[in-house]
Amino acid sequence: MKGQVWLPLLVSVACLWAIVTLLLGQEGRRSTLVPTGPPQLERLFPSAEGPGSEQQFAACTYASPIQVSHREQTFILVTPYDGQLTALIPQTAEVAWRMRLPLPEGLAPFIVATPIQVKDKLVLAYQTRSTKTWQRVDHRVTVVDLNTRAVDAAYPELILRAEKPAWDGVGRVALNPPTAHIRSLVHAFSADRDMGYAYVSFGNPGDIQPWHGWVFEVDLDAWKTHGAEAAVSGVLLTTPEADCGDKKYGDRDTVCGGGVWTPTGPLVVPGGDSFELLIPVGNGQLDLQRQDYAQSLLRVGPGLDFDPNCDPKLCADFAPYDPDHACLQSCKHLFIPRLLPDDPPLRPASGQCDDKTFMECLARLDADLGANAPVKVSVPNGPRVYVQPGKEGAIYLLDAEHLGTLYDREQIVDMCGTKEDKCRQDWAGMIVTQPVLTEAGGNPVVVISTFMLDQTHPAGLVALRIVIKDGRPQFEPFWQAPDFSTPEAVQVFRHRPSLVTLSSFGGEDYVWVVDVNSEEDGTGTLYGVRVSDGTIIARREMVGRGQRFTRPLVYDSMLYVSSCQNDVGPSHLEAYALSSGSPTGSR
Repeated sequence: MKGQVWLPLLVSVACLWAIVTLLLGQEGRRSTLVPTGPPQLERLFPSAEGPGSEQQFAACTYASPIQVSHREQTFILVTPYDGQLTALIPQTAEVAWRMRLPLPEGLAPFIVATPIQVKDKLVLAYQTRSTKTWQRVDHRVTVVDLNTRAVDAAYPELILRAEKPAWDGVGRVALNPPTAHIRSLVHAFSADRDMGYAYVSFGNPGDIQPWHGWVFEVDLDAWKTHGAEAAVSGVLLTTPEADCGDKKYGDRDTVCGGGVWTPTGPLVVPGGDSFELLIPVGNGQLDLQRQDYAQSLLRVGPGLDFDPNCDPKLCADFAPYDPDHACLQSCKHLFIPRLLPDDPPLRPASGQCDDKTFMECLARLDADLGANAPVKVSVPNGPRVYVQPGKEGAIYLLDAEHLGTLYDREQIVDMCGTKEDKCRQDWAGMIVTQPVLTEAGGNPVVVISTFMLDQTHPAGLVALRIVIKDGRPQFEPFWQAPDFSTPEAVQVFRHRPSLVTLSSFGGEDYVWVVDVNSEEDGTGTLYGVRVSDGTIIARREMVGRGQRFTRPLVYDSMLYVSSCQNDVGPSHLEAYALSSGSPTGSR
C-alpha cells in the first residue's frame, strides 16, 4: 500500500525535477547566448567633459589603433606620428606603457603606416624629418621587443635605400627621401621563415616630382641573423624613369609617379606554403614598353620580381592614353582600369573630361587606382575574383587567376562637381578605401565607403552583392546608407571618411565608419549599419572630428576610433561599448 502511494509521488517528483532542470538548462543556455537586436553605443572615454589626459596625444595619429596581445594581456596601441607609442588598457584607457622611438639629435619620426605585430615583436616603418626644416631625411624600419618594450638590439638599425637602373639601362633611379613617403606596412608568413616578411610601400606626401612607387621586402629572419645589410630581399620600382621633367607637381601629368598610396597597403594573399601580393599603383606614367606601371594593379610573389605576362604581339603598339583592350585583357598579372564595351564614356558633370579618353580623364582628375586596395572573393558556383575600387567612384570585378579579365565595372557614385557647383578638391576623388567583405543570403557582399566634396551628389556607404548571371560573376546593387534618394545623402560624407570595419553582434553583421568633419573644431559622426538590409542603427556624434583613412578597431564588444584636431595635432582615442538594445533604425 505504501509502495503504491509513493511510486506515483516519486514519478511526479522526477517529472517535475526534469521539467525544472530543462527550464534551468534553457535559461542557462539563454544567458550564454549572444544578445539579440542591434547594438547601442555607450561612450566609455573620453568623458562627457572632453578628451582626458590618458587618451590625448600631442601629435595627430595617422596610423590606425591596433590590438596588441602579449603574455595573456591585450592592449590598444596608439601610434601618433611623433613616435610616442602608447599602450592603453582596453576597458579603462589607462596607460599600460609608453615608449618613444629613439633617434639621433636633430631628427624626429613621422609615422603614417600602421605598425604590425609579429609574434612578440612590433614592427614599425616611418620617415624621419629634420627638426629644423621638417624636410624628410631618411626612411627606417624598427623592431620593438614587447618583452622589454624597447627597440630590439637583435635587429640593427635599418635605413631603406635603393637604386635601380632606368628602363632602358641609361641612368639610374634612386629612392629620394624628400619626395618619398612610407604609406603602409604589411606582413606575410612563409613556410621557410620563422618571422616572415615585412613589406614597406611608398607614395609621397603630394605629387611632388621626382617621385615613384617603391615597395621594399624586408626579410625579418635574415635581418636578425645577418644584419641590416641582408635585411632587404627585394625592391619593386613601378616607374623606372630617370628623367621626371622640370615641373614641381605631377598630379595632372603622366610622368614618373606610380606611388603606392593606399592606407591599407598591398593585399597579402596566402596560398599553400607561400603567398602573393596585389599592389595597387597610383597616378603617373603608364607604358608597358618602358616597364612603367602607374594606374595599375600588379601581382607579385616573394622577392617582388614583376612580369605582367601580357601578349607581346597584342601590346606591341601600346598607346598609354587609349590602350588596346585586347592587350589589357591578355595580361595575367596586371590589371589596368578601363570601361566595358557597353559603358558610356566617362563624362563628369563638371565638363572636365568632355574631350578626353578614359585614361586622360583619370589623369586630369588625379583619379588614381593606387588610392584603394583590393579584396579577394570566392563566389559560390563561380570563380575567385578581386574587387578593386577606383578613385573615380567605380568598382571593378576581375578574375583572380587572370587579372586582365574584367567581369564587371559599376560606377557607384557620380564624379564630384558640376559646372555650377565646383568640386572643392577635384583631385581627392570619391573613394579611398578597401572594401569590407561579408555575405548576405548566401552571396558575397562588399561594402565601400564613398565621399563627395560638392553639395550636389550623394555619398555614403554602398553595398554590392556579387552574383552569377549568364555564367559570369557580376555586381548587383544591394543598399546605400544613407539611401542616395534622400536629402541626408547629399549632406553627409562631405569629407574623406575613415576606413570601414566589420563586426558581429547578436548573430548579425554590422559595419562601422566615421563621417569625418573637416572643420578643426567640428565633431564627426560614427555610423553603424546592419549588413543584411542597410539599416542605419547608429548615428553617434563623436567628441572629436574623426581621422580620415584610419580603421576603427572592434575588440571585446568595444569600438575604438581616432580623432585629430588638425593634421598636426593634438589627437585622442575614443571608445564606445557595444551593448544590447533595440533602437529604431532607419535607411
